[in-house]
Amino acid sequence: MSKIITVFQRILRLVMLIVAIAMLGGAAFLIGIHQSNKYLAKTPVSAQIIRGDDVKAIHAVKYEFEGKTHKRRPLDVYFRKLGQEGEKLTVYVVNAHPNRVFISEKGDALIESAALIGGWSLVLLLILFGEHQLLRRMKILEQSAQK
Repeated sequence: MSKIITVFQRILRLVMLIVAIAMLGGAAFLIGIHQSNKYLAKTPVSAQIIRGDDVKAIHAVKYEFEGKTHKRRPLDVYFRKLGQEGEKLTVYVVNAHPNRVFISEKGDALIESAALIGGWSLVLLLILFGEHQLLRRMKILEQSAQK
């Protein structure tokens, strides 16, 4: 029975490590999006909150830019709600890429989202490291007690 538990613990640790690394990668990806878009020229446009096409529970915005109507989810909104359906708000559209839309001019919410994801991944890595150190020291103590 203890061998099954040991194997299960190792699998669980491996899964936690993979999740932590994936979360760090996601945080780096969000920082990359922020860095590549923060200095691009943007135009403030009035938009209306609508239901998203892909996932009906996620809100998107409908706005008109250069005579074309666009329906997009703002790139800098991950962990917060845009508002109620039908409300108006100002979004910032990248002039060179009208499909890129942000809630703030610099897209600073991307950094907040990256900090949240990166912070939790570091917590997972710290837990894994602390557990590894504790188990290593317990093993050393068991070996010295047997001598």
